[in-house]
Amino acid sequence: MVNVIKAFKRKKTITLKQELWIAILVVIIIGFISSLLISTSSAKDYFTAELKMKNVDNANSLALMLSQMDKDPVEIELLLSASFDTGYYQRIELKDPNGETIIKRAFKGELVLDAPSWFRHLYSLEVAPGIALVSDGWQQYGTLYVESHSQHTQDALWQSSVHLFFSFLAVAVVACIASAYFLSKILSPLSDVMRQAIALGEKRFIKSKVPRTYEFAKLVSSMNLLSTRFSRIVKEDRQRLEEMRFKSQHDDLTGLANREYFNATLDTFLDNTQGHGALFLFRVVNLDELTEQVGRVEMVEFLRLFSQSLVAFLESNEDSFRESHIARMSHVDFLVLFSDVSDLTLLSDNILQSHQQLVAQYAQVDLAVSHSCSLVTTNDTRGALLKRVDSLLKVAISKPGCNAHFTVDGTAELRNDDLNFWRETIESALKENQLEIALYPVTSFSDVLLQQQISLSLLLKGEKYGIGFYYQWAHKLQLLARLDWSLMKLMIKQYGELTDGALLGMELSADTLHDDMAVASILTGLCAYPELAKRICFEVRANTAIKDLPLFRRFCSQVHSIGAKVALKRVGAEFTKLTKIQELGLEMIKVDSVYCHNISFNDSNQSFLRGVCSLAHSLGIKVVAEGVKNPSDQSTLKGLGFDGVVAVEESV
Repeated sequence: MVNVIKAFKRKKTITLKQELWIAILVVIIIGFISSLLISTSSAKDYFTAELKMKNVDNANSLALMLSQMDKDPVEIELLLSASFDTGYYQRIELKDPNGETIIKRAFKGELVLDAPSWFRHLYSLEVAPGIALVSDGWQQYGTLYVESHSQHTQDALWQSSVHLFFSFLAVAVVACIASAYFLSKILSPLSDVMRQAIALGEKRFIKSKVPRTYEFAKLVSSMNLLSTRFSRIVKEDRQRLEEMRFKSQHDDLTGLANREYFNATLDTFLDNTQGHGALFLFRVVNLDELTEQVGRVEMVEFLRLFSQSLVAFLESNEDSFRESHIARMSHVDFLVLFSDVSDLTLLSDNILQSHQQLVAQYAQVDLAVSHSCSLVTTNDTRGALLKRVDSLLKVAISKPGCNAHFTVDGTAELRNDDLNFWRETIESALKENQLEIALYPVTSFSDVLLQQQISLSLLLKGEKYGIGFYYQWAHKLQLLARLDWSLMKLMIKQYGELTDGALLGMELSADTLHDDMAVASILTGLCAYPELAKRICFEVRANTAIKDLPLFRRFCSQVHSIGAKVALKRVGAEFTKLTKIQELGLEMIKVDSVYCHNISFNDSNQSFLRGVCSLAHSLGIKVVAEGVKNPSDQSTLKGLGFDGVVAVEESV
């Protein structure tokens, strides 16, 4: 009973359209009933007057006939009987001057009529009889009373009322149809106003078309003005942040990452890697001779061309690795860090060929670009790795021209037999449901739980392996969408019946985001659990969102439509490239650990992250840091405006 009362209380609010419909229907019903009652009452008065006139006319006509004939009782009775039998009379009575009845004929049977009894009782006709004097010469013979049947008139009144009822009903239906049409026209801007208001509540500052209705126009104009101001503020802050970030993290000459930023990136990569990566060290040989023989301008131009060639090469070979980071470490040294390299030898040969073509343009100078490369191992440190590639580079530059030198551990690169093994392993785990949820709490600096970040672990041969162990193989085998769908089914099974709890963060891979069937399956499955949907926060990597921003916007709209939330993770430089971020309705952003690494000693990154927090908080977005282990760094992040930190998880 209590639940029923609560459900009623939740549903007692109605929409403006419903209220207007209620008002319209009340007016139409009142008009319908009042028109029917007034028309029926008018018809009753009309029939009553007509029946009274009929009684009077018939009484006068019959009295005149009686006055002109002989007063033979038999003839009088025959005349009155004939008149009674040929007409619809209730009573015809002739009385003498003393009031004594001479002749009386009255109807004593039952009439079969269409009018129901309640109608006859409600609209009973009280009609006075027609009265006329009958004379015998100059003397009064008697008084004649003529009273017609009122039941026939009631039956006619009933038929008239039925006709009026259906006529007015048809008019009411037409009025409802016309009201529906005009109401839809009048309230058509209301859906846009509601959509914009809901979007503002979800921290999506969108704009709507201004309707013609004055009140709606004022409201929409005010909300559009608010959205415009926010858009301008966000745009200005984003430009300022991008300028600040680029200046602090990039080389002025080439536009590549500088030494400090790359060192932080490399440290983070080595802290979280599972041994899937490679580091290339490039060195421009005899660059100073180019400056002396041709000039500094040509030297600067060559460095820019070389940097552009490196960037172009990385863009044209994206299928050979998952991520890359490039930096200028010194006057002549450049580093490129790859993750998940599929064929190190092929990558080295292709880039060496590209550099040979570049230096051929400077044949007058003994210019060369050589490089070394080494695979990253699980226990590598930054110093050991840099020392190893530097030793390999010394071998390469000891020979004239462009050269490359590297060592390849045959067990480190991806091979077809590895792919087949991992395909069977992952598909077997999915088929046998050897899956388990791993939780990584996101807490505030006061230890308040903000979110439970969820990832999928595989149980292989009795051992649990986290996402960092199998991610690169699943990506190569295009199994990430299936794994994400399996994680969602596992979350529904474990949390579907719970009505409260912390926010649950689930990362969706780029493969899943580009698979319409996978996204539809995940969102459709979640729709059956509205309470769980309110707790789900889908997380997408910032670089994935930037690569296909229209797709990400559509995904955000779909997620918000079922009541779920969206967050960005691995946020860094991409944050300043997100146009119209105020329209996305983000719940949270998770800043990449590269920017938070040793933040206590990095003033430039502090300024950038302080600006990110300020911009995000102005839009109602929480900001948390990923991969922070150092307590001093956590203290610094708290002072910069961060809302919390993510427990250290396996990096992928």
